[in-house]
Amino acid sequence: MLRQAMLPCCFQNPLRRRSPASWVLLGLALSRFASTFVSTVAPVQRAKWPWHEAESKVRLLSSVQTLQSNVRTLSQASLQFQTSELFKAALLAAASDLEGATLDPLVTTADPRFGDYQCNNAMSLFKQSKQQGGKDGWKSPRDVGQAIKDALPAEAAELFEEVNVAPQGFITIKLKTSWMQEQMGDLFEHELQLRSSSPQRIVIDYSSPNIAKEMHVGHLRSTILGDTVANLFSYLGHDVVRLNHVGDWGTQFGMLLEYMRRKDALDGEASMVSDLQQFYRSAKQAFDEDEDFRKSAQTNVVELQGGSEWARTAWNRICEASRKEFDLVYQRLNIEGLQERGESFYNEMLPDVVEDLQRKNLVTESDGALCVFTNVSETPLIIQKADGGFGYDSTDCAAVRHRVQDEKAQRVIYVIDNGQELHMRMVFSAAEKAGWLGEGQKRLDFMGFGLVQGQDGKKFKTRSGDVVRLRDLLDEAASRSEAELRKRAEAAQRDIDTQKEEQLKKDAESIGVAAVKYFDLRQNRNSDYRFSYDQMLDPKGNTAVYVLYAYARIAGVLRRAEHDVSSLSSSDLVLTEPSERALALRLMRLPEVLTQLEDDLLPSRLIDHIYGLATDFTTFYTECFVIGSEQEKSRLVLLEVVRRQLAQCL
Repeated sequence: MLRQAMLPCCFQNPLRRRSPASWVLLGLALSRFASTFVSTVAPVQRAKWPWHEAESKVRLLSSVQTLQSNVRTLSQASLQFQTSELFKAALLAAASDLEGATLDPLVTTADPRFGDYQCNNAMSLFKQSKQQGGKDGWKSPRDVGQAIKDALPAEAAELFEEVNVAPQGFITIKLKTSWMQEQMGDLFEHELQLRSSSPQRIVIDYSSPNIAKEMHVGHLRSTILGDTVANLFSYLGHDVVRLNHVGDWGTQFGMLLEYMRRKDALDGEASMVSDLQQFYRSAKQAFDEDEDFRKSAQTNVVELQGGSEWARTAWNRICEASRKEFDLVYQRLNIEGLQERGESFYNEMLPDVVEDLQRKNLVTESDGALCVFTNVSETPLIIQKADGGFGYDSTDCAAVRHRVQDEKAQRVIYVIDNGQELHMRMVFSAAEKAGWLGEGQKRLDFMGFGLVQGQDGKKFKTRSGDVVRLRDLLDEAASRSEAELRKRAEAAQRDIDTQKEEQLKKDAESIGVAAVKYFDLRQNRNSDYRFSYDQMLDPKGNTAVYVLYAYARIAGVLRRAEHDVSSLSSSDLVLTEPSERALALRLMRLPEVLTQLEDDLLPSRLIDHIYGLATDFTTFYTECFVIGSEQEKSRLVLLEVVRRQLAQCL
């Protein structure tokens, strides 16, 4: 499932004995493991799996079921789903005679002091009962909770060790430790492969830099968030199409072509790679100040759109130069499988899109422009300008139609900054009114995100006021990581020869990129956040470095142990200490985390799970001896499952 290249050679088999030299830079460096850190999981080839919809009857995971297959849908593997199914049966038995009652189980994770999960239906059912004159025996929310508890099906005894009802009616349950041991043993014997309960063809639109401009910090979030979600959805068995909607069309290219023609710079690719950004700025200034230049630029746009040979040749050269620059950044971020499909791709489709909308009586003419009014804003989409030209509104409408009709996408996810939300909601509304989405068969998601800010709370810029280039940001992260690695090597009085020097630089790059990606993903994507190199490289906080430390420590324990993990079995596992049980429970909650992420597109949920797993391991490691203890075999089995899940999530 994961590419072995994700782990450095010394970590691909953590049980192999190693010389001390291979651990010189262990403190922060996990080499290629860090380089793909939190690209979540590697894209996998779509396979045909025996998909099954969850049955309405109560279904419990058993060790027998899992031994037969290591492929589980999210609902089959989710503790929360299984608990909800049991309470659904109880609610139907206890309150089905209550008119208009909401019987969907409200099951959440509980305060660890009181239990593992909690059912919160009793209070609302009590209120509904009072409105209908009351129900025999239901004198308080606690009575309702007790009735629900008493109505739990017999299968609940296989899963629940304790079921308690609070005075407010909240029902808390504690899972059976013996049942948890079976499930953990199952994860040890057969590494779980999770699959979506409803696999789909999904188009994800992300990154989207502009041709002739360098990628900057503004592209960081779209690229990282989009790629993480794409990797996760691929792992879950969805058929994912990754699209890069680059800005490669429009008035700006007329300006750029005119400026470069006047500077005799249309030929010579090498100079364009280094000078495109400056050319663009100068062209914009000339366009704003010189009427003759502006008219020539507008003529160039017409020639470009009309297929003029000179304009298309020069435009292609500009695009190719930009692609090479983009690819350098994508390689550093480990972005793979991203197909370029820019604005120009949809150019030939625009007249047909306008005709389609006109046939459906959705077009209104206003001052010569063709407009579509939506349910989102009083301002319309302009699908064709008064001069006959097309803009972003028409291109984005064409893109939606192509993705759902030609690409056959069942879900399209746009990873775009929050400033574009109103525009995209208008496009979504137009697509719905046009009937392109069918009768609720297609889903369009706006996966917005906030700004990356400097420490002053303003847009992250250089001292000169320019936007921070993405490659400069990555260079700085790698440089700071290298300085930390050198400091640690010196503290350990280790000599760094030529070979180690080369590896140190690779490790610094890996850790720097890993830290940037993790720090971005840990933020709630809907919020702005302040970028800080110091915070992202802190070995004690919620950072990539902290999680990598945890992984390294686990690998070290497995390496030093007297017992080889491969010689152990699930029967060796016994959960006796609270920290062991807490660690096992965290491991078993991954499916419900991914279920939520699959719906609400918040990658920070996965980071919270990873960090929680690392901190739970640290607590366990502090409280429980492993090597040399009577429980060594059992705890090695548990640690191996933790190691696998960390690698899987990363």
